[in-house]
Amino acid sequence: MPRFFKAAFLVAIVYLPIYFLSALVRPLESFFPWYEPLTNIFTAVFLIFLVAGTLFSGTVFQYLFAVARTLVLMLFFIYALNGGIITLAVPVQETTVNIFIDLRVILAMLVLVCLLGIAKNVVQAVDFVAGKAETKEI
Repeated sequence: MPRFFKAAFLVAIVYLPIYFLSALVRPLESFFPWYEPLTNIFTAVFLIFLVAGTLFSGTVFQYLFAVARTLVLMLFFIYALNGGIITLAVPVQETTVNIFIDLRVILAMLVLVCLLGIAKNVVQAVDFVAGKAETKEI
């Protein structure tokens, strides 16, 4: 039962800043109409993995959920940034200004950080399993 309360507490701590940040960005929604649905999906998936990782802490499954969370985060970045190329059509008076933003370098850095996170969690899982095997031998 304490894991459940810890998970609920972590959900509250993580969700509140996301809620307030989305309220601050809401005036810019006309420029980024796809922003709010993506943040809602991201928040829900992140909180699901947070709860699952907390409920299974102390087992090898916590590392499995951490790897899955990082993989989903990496795919989310790729999808949200449209592969690193963002185009916006901003109406200015009677004309439309097309803005083209190339974020491929930033996306590559985000993907590499996610891959490092996956590697870290895999190494931690191997260490956890090896530690469990050592205690069984002794």
